[in-house]
Amino acid sequence: MRILSLMVLMALSGTVAADSVRGFCERDGKRLEFTDGIAFAGAREGDTLTTNIYLTAKPLDRKSLAKCAECRGPLPESTFNSPRGDLIETQREAVSEGWMELHHTGGELNMSTLVNLMYIADDGTHTGLDGGNGKITLDTLTDQRATGKLTTEAREAPMSDTDMRCDVAFDLAVGWPQ
Repeated sequence: MRILSLMVLMALSGTVAADSVRGFCERDGKRLEFTDGIAFAGAREGDTLTTNIYLTAKPLDRKSLAKCAECRGPLPESTFNSPRGDLIETQREAVSEGWMELHHTGGELNMSTLVNLMYIADDGTHTGLDGGNGKITLDTLTDQRATGKLTTEAREAPMSDTDMRCDVAFDLAVGWPQ
């Protein structure tokens, strides 16, 4: 009986994909390593849904995020009117050594954007790392999962002065923590 129970558990464990984030971005000697992330619906305007993906250097406090009553309400028309992203960015334990914000806007736009690639410098200021040569590839984006990569493409001089180097992969369940 134990063997049968173990086989059932092993089979079920393969059907639910665990969240994973791994990779880095670096520029001018500063390297940000990403190990955690969250994906959620951020805004809806008519038929256009914006999905937000945050990747962080350290684990997010999902229990704290789940306490946000306003975050469980209807989606705003703009991610700028949503408390969700701001709440994530206030989690200094998770984001101080680096965080990345990606948006995918559906509908007619159907485009992915690297919104922020930030860390908190030693003097306490928010500091950007984005060199403008990031390339986002979404392999899967459904109501249940977001999988993809952020890589970079080298540019020719003189445009290469601000190039960053990134190799980040993520596979995340979509949804706000409950």
